[in-house]
Amino acid sequence: MRAGFKFKNRHTREFGVTAQTQSRPIRPETKSQTYETPIMDGEYDFSEANIYSREFYKNRTFQMDLKVTADNLTDLQKKLSKLSAWLMGKGELIFDDTPLVKWYAHIIDTIEYKPEHGKNAVLSVVFKVKPFSNLIFDVADGPCLDDEIYLDDDMPLDMQAYFTFEGTGNCSHTVMNIGETPVRPIITVSGATGALTISCNGHTMTIPGNCTVDCEHQTVTYEDVSLMKNVSGTFFELAMGENILTVSKTAIVKISYKPKYLHDADFNEVNWNEQ
Repeated sequence: MRAGFKFKNRHTREFGVTAQTQSRPIRPETKSQTYETPIMDGEYDFSEANIYSREFYKNRTFQMDLKVTADNLTDLQKKLSKLSAWLMGKGELIFDDTPLVKWYAHIIDTIEYKPEHGKNAVLSVVFKVKPFSNLIFDVADGPCLDDEIYLDDDMPLDMQAYFTFEGTGNCSHTVMNIGETPVRPIITVSGATGALTISCNGHTMTIPGNCTVDCEHQTVTYEDVSLMKNVSGTFFELAMGENILTVSKTAIVKISYKPKYLHDADFNEVNWNEQ
């Protein structure tokens, strides 16, 4: 597969490089937690023995070849030096053939190159990435004008309206996870007159009114001040598809998250009319 990519906001074309994929696994490896005993067939599998009752996954590796073309040997060495500096550190990785998703990546192992015809070279690089890709924008914000959205994508212009709701008293709302794996959202609560509870997928949290609940980092704050001393319960995930979120008191609730995907995003699989 030949396609360029952007890493740390710089594209391969800036370096005059041609990229070729050697390996991009489309599924991560499961974190397997098993135990064997000599007096039974098979093994015990504890991979889903956690508070979220689901499997978790390992990071992936993507192998790429970068072909560098130069006018002469001196020019080649300068280009190799610039490429080496660019590929240091961690950053977002976006492939041209999947422009709606990004990977959090960094280079592992040494970067070796093979000279070709004296003034050209091929670099072999290996990216270690998170198990899943993320949508390039948050559902609470929706796409930007310069995002590379396909014309045939079934995507509402007011996407954020599907993830903000105002409830009166004890009420429930349907929240969609449009990705392909569970995600831990950020929940912003405003307009509350006191402490309230939020329940979803068997988990309940009691929070002190207006605040921001970050389920990924397990923090609760208000204007950057921690409120964790006044919080009880369990942070939760949004499962794939529909989730019922229940709020015990009147409040405005905004759900924020970046959907995660096995490979690429497909908005045509989302039934927006039912939300």
